[in-house]
Amino acid sequence: MLIRVDNLAKHYPIAGGFFGHRTVGAVRAVDGVSFSIDRGETLALVGESGCGKSTTGRLLTRLIEPTAGTVRFDNMEISEMDAGELRAARRRMQLVFQDAGSSFNPRMTVGALIAEPMHLAGASAADCKARVQELLPLVGLAAEHTDRYPHEFSGGQRQRIGIARALALRPDFVVCDEPVSALDVSVQAQVINLLTRLQREFGLTYLFISHDLRVVRHVADRVAVMYLGRIVEIADKATLYKAPQHPYTRALLSAVPAHRPGAVRKKTEVVGEIASARAVPSGCRYHTRCPYVMPICRTEEPELTELGATHSSACHLVQTSH
Repeated sequence: MLIRVDNLAKHYPIAGGFFGHRTVGAVRAVDGVSFSIDRGETLALVGESGCGKSTTGRLLTRLIEPTAGTVRFDNMEISEMDAGELRAARRRMQLVFQDAGSSFNPRMTVGALIAEPMHLAGASAADCKARVQELLPLVGLAAEHTDRYPHEFSGGQRQRIGIARALALRPDFVVCDEPVSALDVSVQAQVINLLTRLQREFGLTYLFISHDLRVVRHVADRVAVMYLGRIVEIADKATLYKAPQHPYTRALLSAVPAHRPGAVRKKTEVVGEIASARAVPSGCRYHTRCPYVMPICRTEEPELTELGATHSSACHLVQTSH
């Protein structure tokens, strides 16, 4: 096991009062998340926009500080590290963002952008140059791209540069935050194949954040479904796609377009509107939209309960039927 997360939470205070000095509430972006990721595994974290997926990814790398909970990376507690220890740990933990170009300095060449993490880690100029020349063909770019600038590349090529930059320090763990959602479908397939090949070659471990269950099906070993700051179902890929248990998971899967034109798909009914993380409903946080809601759903929040060796769900209806 490389990553272990226990009861991780991130709450953003809401200021109120006449001068805004009083805390009147909180946005519960992540609200008690627990999971683990084995070495060499890809765990996909899926859900609608605003459910807390990206916040979770940033908490794992301590780009933001948690409100509560723990993150253990290779048996080291991230939150207890001082600045020097965290700097060393981050060499082994990297991120690939949705829009890689937005994280680039437009005045730096591709070679300088990829080499920047190595410079900050104290590598020599010769080592940086050699590593850049090694990484470019690995991600499908040519040596002559070294002296070009980010604006000269397509979105897919910029994402390849972002992947090369993430791999510069030879990390063990990579958070892929919606890495293909801004790309055309054909380019998505190329980048997904690239990430899969790099994982196989270098033994990488991925947290793959996405809202697209079609993409997740091709990259994940396990899938965790997140709703309003909490994980409501987690299972191995085959089990989740074949026999989803939580009503929210079934609704997400039913919204995926059919592979064949004209094929009939059974739609899962969803009622009501998505709740706000500023005012999380009591009981099960999905009960305001669930067509199977029971009285207990409105008062008691279900815990994530094991349904099988690799399958857990947080749903009163599922738990009573098992």
